[in-house]
Amino acid sequence: MSGAGNTDWVRLVKLIGAVAVSLYVGYRFQPAVADNKDAVNTVVTIFSILAGFLIAVITFVAEPILKQATDWNELQKMKDTVRRKLFRQKILFFLYLLTLGLALAMYLTPKEMVDVLRWLQMAFLSLATFVFLASFSLPGSLTRIQMERYDAALDASRPPVVSAAKQEAERATRLQN
Repeated sequence: MSGAGNTDWVRLVKLIGAVAVSLYVGYRFQPAVADNKDAVNTVVTIFSILAGFLIAVITFVAEPILKQATDWNELQKMKDTVRRKLFRQKILFFLYLLTLGLALAMYLTPKEMVDVLRWLQMAFLSLATFVFLASFSLPGSLTRIQMERYDAALDASRPPVVSAAKQEAERATRLQN
């Protein structure tokens, strides 16, 4: 969501598209994971690696904002932004874990429980597809985090005369509004 009461339509369309594709893949290709331990192991390996990568991303989310903020008020204003960024990454991490949990459930389900196993396989494949598609946002997130770190370092090394001029311009803008 882009703001209070505003809908980010592009993000919503992407979400609906990813859910539709994931459900289709789970239903249509479920037989491909039935009794195919190599396919399941490959997915488990991929999501284990992605989960580790995501933990690294989560550790860097707040750092640029902490360096950018000049005082308590700025930190307070940025708190919701940090919370939203962390929430999205946290949801993705839990979806990785849920995918791994479904893989474990498939291994532990007796072969005699054919219907349960079939539903678990469809859920596993659907969720794995959805989370894989959602993971395409990770490079963009990491790039934004690195650029925020760069901007924070740039702000910290800015000559005092430039910083004073920037603060004066910001103060004038606030007074006009």
